[in-house]
Amino acid sequence: MRIWRLLAAFIASAATAYALASVFYTQQVLAKQAEIGAVYTGAQQVQTYANNLVGLAPAYGAMVAIALLIGFLVAAGVKRILTPLAPVAYPVAGGAAVFLLLWMVENLVIGGGVGAMGGARDALGMGLQTLAGVIGGAVFALLRPKAA
Repeated sequence: MRIWRLLAAFIASAATAYALASVFYTQQVLAKQAEIGAVYTGAQQVQTYANNLVGLAPAYGAMVAIALLIGFLVAAGVKRILTPLAPVAYPVAGGAAVFLLLWMVENLVIGGGVGAMGGARDALGMGLQTLAGVIGGAVFALLRPKAA
């Protein structure tokens, strides 16, 4: 039973982090478009959010889930050593995982300079993507089964 609760907590965490990352991404892109004069109706904005939530899922959603899995595995070990930090281990790991994911895609996969993720091309966008990971980590910390 414990493994199913752990899996459910991870799925909820990854889904939350991905959904927030998608919303933050879309908001950042729409804001940048507005800065150059693009005008979208309310319906177009809602459609853009929906399209990005579905369209980014196969690639970005999977990458976020893998990054969180790695981050949470590291956090599980680190929190045993640094016990005073245990309460924040998973949120910190979630934020670090998403930040490192974007940094690695940008610098190691693409070679830097092009801004692989449109919604994370500036400090605010990167901060919002990281925040999505932090919140995903908090969801995992709250829902995961606790040791007896």
